Parts: sequence; structure tokens; C-alpha cells
Amino acid sequence: MEKLEGMISDIVFKNEENGYTIAYLANEDEEVAIVGCMPTLSVGESIEVEGKWVTHKIYGSQFEVSKFMPITPSSLEGIYAYLSSGMIHGIGEKMALRIIDKFGVDTLDVIQNTPERLKEVEGIGAKKIKQITESYEENRELRNIIMQLSPYGITPNLCLKIYKKYKENSLDIINKNPYRLAEDIRGIGFKVADDIAKKLGIDKYSRDRIFQGILYTLNQSTANGNTYLPINVLVQNAVKVLEVEPQYIKEAVMDLAYTQKVHVERSQNDINVYLMPYFMAENGVCKEIIRLSQAEFKDLNIDIDEEIRSIEREDDIALAQNQIKAVKEAIEKGVVIITGGPGTGKTTTINTIIKVFENNGEKVVLAAPTGRAAKRMSETSNKEAKTIHRLLEMGFSMDSDELMFMKNEDDPIDADVVILDEVSMVDIVLMYNLLRAIKSGTRLLLVGDSDQLPSVGAGNVLKDLIDSEVINTVRLNEIFRQARESMIVVNAHKINKGEPLKLNAKGKDFFFIRKET
Repeated sequence: MEKLEGMISDIVFKNEENGYTIAYLANEDEEVAIVGCMPTLSVGESIEVEGKWVTHKIYGSQFEVSKFMPITPSSLEGIYAYLSSGMIHGIGEKMALRIIDKFGVDTLDVIQNTPERLKEVEGIGAKKIKQITESYEENRELRNIIMQLSPYGITPNLCLKIYKKYKENSLDIINKNPYRLAEDIRGIGFKVADDIAKKLGIDKYSRDRIFQGILYTLNQSTANGNTYLPINVLVQNAVKVLEVEPQYIKEAVMDLAYTQKVHVERSQNDINVYLMPYFMAENGVCKEIIRLSQAEFKDLNIDIDEEIRSIEREDDIALAQNQIKAVKEAIEKGVVIITGGPGTGKTTTINTIIKVFENNGEKVVLAAPTGRAAKRMSETSNKEAKTIHRLLEMGFSMDSDELMFMKNEDDPIDADVVILDEVSMVDIVLMYNLLRAIKSGTRLLLVGDSDQLPSVGAGNVLKDLIDSEVINTVRLNEIFRQARESMIVVNAHKINKGEPLKLNAKGKDFFFIRKET
């Protein structure tokens, strides 16, 4: 990282929401373009910046700022440039000159410590002093936050979030309980808060520290796919993070449960601890599946066998027995799972189901968890397929910068049938949000291979739904002729059955290459 020091000669652009700024920094040698999150910057201000040089394809060489530190201007020119920049409400160019003529190099000290003396300047009364001091304090508070937190690796952008959250109480809150940052500010985790706390001399047995260490441990476990941890595993992992005795953690878990930060559930053999959002999602998926399964849905009043025969003739296909069963289940039941390994005809089955519903005037909506899966679904069905996030109209909340879904129980998805492919990739929280947005009476078809790796997020939704035996499930197990040509498909099924693999068949697509190291 390189450092530069100088005075802001011009501000080209500033985003008031996120603090992103493009400005020019001048010193005795040169004037350079600087870019980055610098929310408090003003023309005439002296600052030190840390970052790296980058080359913009249009604007050329720029200094990308990762950290900046205001330097209080000491020269009359610097003080004038700062006061006349418009950063402090109530002071323009002429007023800045009058104040400096009166107080000289002590000007900023007067504004900060004895603002009542500003009455000595012509044109400044009590109302104007209040405006100037409030504006100066607001800027000073944010500057102080940036200056105090930069050494901990907290970016100016996060400092701006902290200030927006806590306002003038920011430094007081951080000094008393830095662990609130981990709970309240997205982007600041337990490790950073703990580092700040250590430097502030906060006791490692602090209740707030132990609470946040437990929540951090549970959050880490969700990254490994777990919606909960057995309490013994939680205690063991939290001891490594917090370096305190197990009894402190066990007591804190119960306190967290009392304040509903976690949910403690007793099973036959163990006590399981959930982060509250994951407990609500897991519980919610169960309730929503029951709601959709028990709802009345429109009876198509058709001869299903004749419909299937008609589509087989039209598409020149012959469905296997289980594929026909899957089509019938999808039409007769409210919620159905179709599962099967590669090459077992899931795509053909989906396309047949789509045609039956659309031939009878039903609105079918297709979705998949990733852009790639949605694109493939579109290509194989010749129908638009959306990602789940796009289907749920993901956007930002007006009140915060949190992501949220616009589609929910109050504004559900407009569909008679929802078909979701690659369900093995869907985590528990996303599934809960999707199910909430499906109105009662809508058929739901879940398609996927339960033997594939589970989702990146927490939960193993498809496998758990199948294992519950609550939902009608059709297993496709016949490998079709064209799929049998691929040894990848053949060996995938052999792996699932525990059979020896067929390796290095001439002209095929599956090879084992032996290496000594």
C-alpha cells in the first residue's frame, strides 16, 4: 500500500448515500485523481490517503483509496479552503474570510471549543452559531469514527454505516460495547469487533463478548451447511473461538435463548441450538409445505392418459412407466417431488407436464436456483425460466440497505403451477421465502437429484423433504438409451449403487489418469 498527502483541490463527484467520491488531491509536486469511499471529504481539506494506483480505461491513472485520514489544516489558506467548501452549513466564502480575519489560525479551535465567541464576528447570531456548530460536530463525529476505526481495518464505507446507525452516539457505543458492531452493522464480524475490544481493554469474560462469540460460531456453522449445532459441538467450537471455560458458554446459550437470539430445541438424544432466522426458516418450510399440500386446487377434468398419448405422438417420444406416473401425480396432487439421477428423463417429464397444463389454460412459471440452471431450463423447455431471486423480485429495502424479496404472502407469485428445477441447490432460507410467495391453490412441482451435493447455504432441503415421506415423491430410475452412451452418466449411477466403475472405455468420456503424487 502507498500513502499520499495533500489538499483536496476539487471534488468531481460524490454519492451521498454510500460516500463514493472522485476528487483531486494536490501537493507541492503534483495533482492526482483519487477515488474511493470518502464520505466527509471537502474542498480545501488536508488529508492523508492510503491505497494503490490503478488505470481506468477512460480516465487513465487514478489512486484508489482504501483508507484516508483527515489532517487538521494549520495554515490560513487550508482553514479558509475548508470553511468555504460548503461542508459546514452556515459558512460561505465571505463569512469564512470574516471568521479567519477575527481568529486566525485558532479558528477551528474556537468553533470546536468556544463557539459562543463567533458572536464577535459581524453577521453571526445565536441561530447561525447553532447551525455552524451542529454541522461542524456532525462532520467531526464522522471524522473521529474514521480516524479511530481505520487502524482496525474498518473501511470508510463501514464507518459511514456506523455513523448512520448510531449518529452522535457512535464512539460512545463503540467504547462501551464494540460487540454491538458485529450485531448491528453488516460487514463487521466478531473477529473485527473482538480486535477492537482487546485494544480497548474489555474483559474476555464480558457477557457481550461471549454472546457474540456464540453467535459467530453458529454463523460459521451455517457456512458449512448446518441449520443448527448440537450443544456439545457448539460449546466445543465456541471454546476455541473465545478461549473461556465451557460453563460460561452453556450459561450464555440459555440467556441468548431467553432473549430469542437463538432457539434451543430438545430432541430425544440431544439439545440442538439454532440461530433464530434458521429455526424460523426450517419451521416455516414445514408449515408452508403443509399449507400448499392441503389447499384445494383446480380440477382439470381431463383424460390424463389421452393427454399423455397425444403429447407422445406430437413429440415423437415414449415415456417410461415412472415418467407417466410423475405426470399424473403432478396433475392430481398439490405438491410433488420428481427425483432421479442423470439421464433418467427429468427434462422430458417436465416438458410433458408443462404441455398438459398449458393445453388446459393453466399459467405455468418455471424457476431454478442459479442463472445457469435457469438458462438450461429455458433452452430445454422453450419457455422463460427465471432464477428464484428474480422470480421473487429481490431488491433493496427503502429503510435500510438490506436485501429483501418483494414477492411474499401479501403479493404472491401470479401462477397456477410453479415448477422448480435443481432443487438440491436450494438452501432452507431461500426455500422458505419461495414457499411464502406461492398462494394456496397453486400446484408446486419440485425437481432435482437428491444424490447431488447439497446447497452452498444451510440446509439439505430436497433430501430432507424426500426423507420426510410427507410429500408425494416419484423416483425416475430408468437410464435412457442416449444417456447410456455417456460413461459419466453410467458411472454416476454405479457410484450411487456402490458398484465398481467402468474406466477408460475406448471412445467414451470417462477416464481415470493415475498419478504417483
